[in-house]
Amino acid sequence: MTLVAAALFVLSASAAGPPLMVVPPEPAAERVDPALVGPVPEPAPAPPPLSPSDTSWIGEAIGDLLPRALLRAGVQALTRDDRRRAQAALEIPAVPLTRATSIRLAEALGAARLVVGSYETMGETLSLSFRLLDAARGTLSAPFVASGPLETVAALVDAVAWDMAAAGPEAPAPSRDAFSSTRPEAKFEALRAYGQGLAARNVVNKARLMRRALALEPGFEVARLELGRLQIETGEFSAGHDTLARIPAASSHARAARFLQGLAQLEIGRYREAAAVYARLAEESATPAVLNNQALALLRGGIREPRPSSLLRRAIEMEPASLDLLFNLAWTLLSEGDPGAAEFFLREVLEKEPLDGHARVVLVWALRRAGRAKYADEAWKGVVTLSPGYDGLARPDLGRRFERILPAERMLVLARGTRTPAEVAAGLIGKAERLGAAGDTAAAVRELERAAYLDPHAERIHLLLARAYRAHGLGDRAVNSYLMTLWAQDEPSVRAELAGVLKEMGRHQEARVEAEKVLRQDPQNDAARRVLQR
Repeated sequence: MTLVAAALFVLSASAAGPPLMVVPPEPAAERVDPALVGPVPEPAPAPPPLSPSDTSWIGEAIGDLLPRALLRAGVQALTRDDRRRAQAALEIPAVPLTRATSIRLAEALGAARLVVGSYETMGETLSLSFRLLDAARGTLSAPFVASGPLETVAALVDAVAWDMAAAGPEAPAPSRDAFSSTRPEAKFEALRAYGQGLAARNVVNKARLMRRALALEPGFEVARLELGRLQIETGEFSAGHDTLARIPAASSHARAARFLQGLAQLEIGRYREAAAVYARLAEESATPAVLNNQALALLRGGIREPRPSSLLRRAIEMEPASLDLLFNLAWTLLSEGDPGAAEFFLREVLEKEPLDGHARVVLVWALRRAGRAKYADEAWKGVVTLSPGYDGLARPDLGRRFERILPAERMLVLARGTRTPAEVAAGLIGKAERLGAAGDTAAAVRELERAAYLDPHAERIHLLLARAYRAHGLGDRAVNSYLMTLWAQDEPSVRAELAGVLKEMGRHQEARVEAEKVLRQDPQNDAARRVLQR
């Protein structure tokens, strides 16, 4: 598997078969083609609060409503939240997506097809046009269109979703009328405020517009769920908990709301309540994320029944690719007094993600708890090299909050199983070269030191590190790295560089010796000749 193929998000707790990914539609006047071809400029800073006549909110609203409608019609589709979290994890800015970026994101989420298209407003009329884009073949389906009054945008989205479902290999389970009857009712003004909130760039404006939507339509549960999520993401845990508590138990959004309430309780230290919330969710459906958060609530609350590590083992059986679950199990086992088992799982985490600084620190702690001081000291060298910001954590401190609470029940798992330390080191080399070209030699040195720790036998790394040390004025370190390169292969040009740095340091006799060695192998070497010139 290639590195590109290895960077794959797997959606747990999903139905069988590849899902669809909906790309928020663009205004028809700004669209290049139905597949979003070509680069899209980054938008200008967020404008003032949108006026009632502004329709720029429509794309974001449809990008949220359409996947919800597809799911109601029985089509496996990724939600806006799935797309948003994956986009953030892949460090893709929150800007309109180009065709290439859309396909990359779809592949990362395991989506075989994308829903792409546009909307157009003419007076009070809204027209929608969507196509299915096959990510592998690059082919487009015939368009799915709908048109009607702007105030019926939710019904128009439902019409498109039904047509897409009907075009699939199996007819939708509900009838068209039955499907339409499941559409959540919301006043148009509330839906517009909700869409404006999704489109807003500023968190304060997002929350303000969600509150406006709820003031206009108190039963608009999607807006209440989004407001609660926003509050929790910005650290307003108690406010978020109270917002979500108003979503009734009979709602289709109740489970998502309860999951987020448990998250808020975990963050504010109400561990027993959080454990009870996740226990009830687990009774209904024991998903990996629910079991993970239940285990962490029990662990933090000092509750040992059920045993937190047993819950995490169940979660890993369902989602073995999750490094977060593996790390949490190791942390929990260490807390439960089993450092040997903790070491086993931490080494598995580091095998798949060599740059995980927390895992390296906790591995040191596990080794110390197991009485293996020599191995702990050796492992600590890796912490200092790869994560120098953790240099004050040499001694075990299980009061630290290193546990990884999962923010959503539907997990996104970054599978890096084939990324060996040498492959990670290759990525660090590329980063170092870019930093060096930009003139940041100190940062380039740090990245190369990390690469050398991960792949100590790669002579190219030591050569690049020697040059970086030399450029940064660290002569002694440069000499050592040049020598390590020469031990692997005695190359005259490298030895000439060593002679040059020795001369720069005032170590003239040593420089002369090295230059003479070069000239015996390569009499025409100009760099060695310059070293011998006084």
